[in-house]
Amino acid sequence: KSDKRENQMMVEVWHDFLKSYDQELINIAVKKLVINNSKWPPSVGEIIKEVKNIQKAPEDKLSPGMAWSLVLSAVRKYGYYNCKEAMESLPPKVRETVEHFGGFASICHSKQNDIHVKNQFFRLFKEVNRHNRDLEYLPKEFREEFLLISNKTFR
Repeated sequence: KSDKRENQMMVEVWHDFLKSYDQELINIAVKKLVINNSKWPPSVGEIIKEVKNIQKAPEDKLSPGMAWSLVLSAVRKYGYYNCKEAMESLPPKVRETVEHFGGFASICHSKQNDIHVKNQFFRLFKEVNRHNRDLEYLPKEFREEFLLISNKTFR
């Protein structure tokens, strides 16, 4: 920015958003964004999303196809009569998707290669992952403030 006040304000805002994150993680995220993105500087939101991506557990990085593969493996391993064990073997988001699908028994009764069943599972899995994603990227204090304000608004 050409104006010194604008620069100072921008630095303060960036600091407010990024201060709750580990400096090393921020550096890694910025380096990754510089390599993979032609826009400079990356926005605060892009940095936070990348930091959150780096911090995600492996099961949170599952694609719909990988999740479907886990479900099919559980069907083969546990079958219809061991639904409880099968569900316990699945990561939480996959388990939640199966529940939205109608339960493990519903998947067992469907045809394994039915493209409609697979597409429905993919759609549900994406929806489960999308749930609350916007709030996930906000720093804790901003998220709490946002939730407090939104709860007051909808009462």
